[in-house]
Amino acid sequence: MKWLTLATIVAAAGSFAILFLSAWGLGTDVNLQFVAYWGLFFAMTGVLGGLMQETTRAVGSSLRPDSAAAPPPGTVRARPLTVAAGVAAVTFALFALSGPLWVDLVVHDGHVLAVLLMAGGLAMYAMQAAVSGVLSGAQLWGQYASLIILDIVTRVVPAALAWWFGWGLGAWLWITVIGTVSWLLLAAVSPATRRAMTLRADVPVRRFIPLMITAMAAAGASAVLVTGFPTLVKISADHGAGALGAVTAAGIAYAVTLTRAPLLMPLEKFQNAIIVHFVRSTGGPLAALSKPLGALLAFGLFGSALAWLIGPWILEVILQPDYFVPGRTLAGLTLGATFTAVLMVTGAVTLAVGRHRAYLVGWLLATVVATAVLCGPGTLELRSVLALVVGPALGVLFHLIVLKAVVPDDPAEKAAAAAEEGAPPPTAATPPPA
Repeated sequence: MKWLTLATIVAAAGSFAILFLSAWGLGTDVNLQFVAYWGLFFAMTGVLGGLMQETTRAVGSSLRPDSAAAPPPGTVRARPLTVAAGVAAVTFALFALSGPLWVDLVVHDGHVLAVLLMAGGLAMYAMQAAVSGVLSGAQLWGQYASLIILDIVTRVVPAALAWWFGWGLGAWLWITVIGTVSWLLLAAVSPATRRAMTLRADVPVRRFIPLMITAMAAAGASAVLVTGFPTLVKISADHGAGALGAVTAAGIAYAVTLTRAPLLMPLEKFQNAIIVHFVRSTGGPLAALSKPLGALLAFGLFGSALAWLIGPWILEVILQPDYFVPGRTLAGLTLGATFTAVLMVTGAVTLAVGRHRAYLVGWLLATVVATAVLCGPGTLELRSVLALVVGPALGVLFHLIVLKAVVPDDPAEKAAAAAEEGAPPPTAATPPPA
């Protein structure tokens, strides 16, 4: 995991650099449009991340030495890259045709460019997700880490140029999506990657596609809160939900992004590995959860205190006055990020015991409640804090209620739950995905 850890650190640092460079290089109103576009794009890549998760599982299962994972003789197993090409085509058509419905909510100028880049970038990311999945399933961790690093480097370098030369919003829209060419760059120089791209799943296409859609639905529910919340903040502010207050929408959007990165970015990269850890753990799921949740909450409370004390000073030194957010709000947003991190872990455990539908319902509950609170009465800063605390807290509570009913360490229980959900039974022999 050292390669994945290094790639996660590089990706986190690069994302921070891009957001700071855009704040320095663009006016406040224009930069808010960029942040909203950035948030929407990565929320949608979060949905497509379900394709990566299912590809990881299916390819890893197909490479297991045990014969139990093998399909019946004569079965033509799915090729994930071929399925991904179909997903890419559907994604491009969907976002290109629906552009007039969403583009003005995000950016106010250059609508045609924004729609085409979003559609093309997401189509390319569908292919990148499949490549990431086959690399993870084949345990090619070095190549997978290289793909993550290439993705962020191909964004950071143009971002530095855009800041230096004072390029406008159009350049930053290109920067948002250009990282999706990284899988082509890696395939061009890595024979191992090209060989992995020919691997097949453990199931035929008619089985692979429903499993992929289920995974994408669950990933999409989480992506709204994990990466898409700044976009919701902008839409809420633009349409006059509640009161704006003394803090600008750009300040809230940036504060949300910056307070979530330290916890959520590493967890997002390691989420599937966390699932494998809980599949292999002994004892009941609630007992296995006690230590990691305690550590997360302690870290979150400590981070909230730091955000209250020094957060406003950091924003004042690094960013413009328009991005000022008071300490109490930064502390509340950090606490909201902590609850979202806890929800990610309880969701991982819920998947590990075969409760796929409960995992999805928990995230849907959190997302719906958070969105409703954000669009309710009160100032923007109060609504944002309450949305990110109350929504995930209810999702966590739902997951814990479901997990409390799970019989500890019962393989038959897990297998029965997986069969009821329509997914392959969980097994500790499956290689841990990245």
